[in-house]
Amino acid sequence: MSTKKGFTLIEILIVTAIIGILTVMFTFSLQKQKQKGEDARVKSDLERLKIAFEDYYSDNNCYPPSSWFDTEDDCGSNSLAPYLGSVPCNPKNGLPYKLEYPDNQCTSFRLFAKLQNSSDPVVTGTYTIDSEDYNYGVASTNISLPFPNPSQAPAPSVDPNTTYSYCTAIHDCTSYNPAIETCTPSYANSPYCDGANQNDDYCNSVGSCTPLP
Repeated sequence: MSTKKGFTLIEILIVTAIIGILTVMFTFSLQKQKQKGEDARVKSDLERLKIAFEDYYSDNNCYPPSSWFDTEDDCGSNSLAPYLGSVPCNPKNGLPYKLEYPDNQCTSFRLFAKLQNSSDPVVTGTYTIDSEDYNYGVASTNISLPFPNPSQAPAPSVDPNTTYSYCTAIHDCTSYNPAIETCTPSYANSPYCDGANQNDDYCNSVGSCTPLP
């Protein structure tokens, strides 16, 4: 005589919990992939717009009017033809990318967007226009973007009460400014570097300096 043994309540709860965790992980992974895909499109859109803006400027000595990029009705329009077939818009909200003329329409331009993946290496800060924050953009060649340069290290903190020196030559100790260059070996508040006074045998080897970026 055989008996059938069903699942216990604890077993059912464990299986349900595992399915729930896997579902959440799968959904999160899909969402991240969707965000990366939309961010890639944003970057591509802005690069294409940048090229179209420069081509337009070459023919008109001015950049396109901002009225072409201020409402959702401008999305997909052919206002930039023949430089660009249709005006691309942000896939996240369906609105035009933010256009800014820092000086005037015939001098320079910036186009901004907000990437969803804030951990993207190109995201180094935010810029606020009309109460909206943006973390990615392109600009005309004669103007820079208002984001920190990721390759530029912050200037070191310098104590104004400290004098920094290094050996420029044998028996020659010279002060330097650590805010603009890094020197090794470095000595703080030591006018004779590794020597206590001028009579000591100091600076027996020559140091080196590297300008900060």
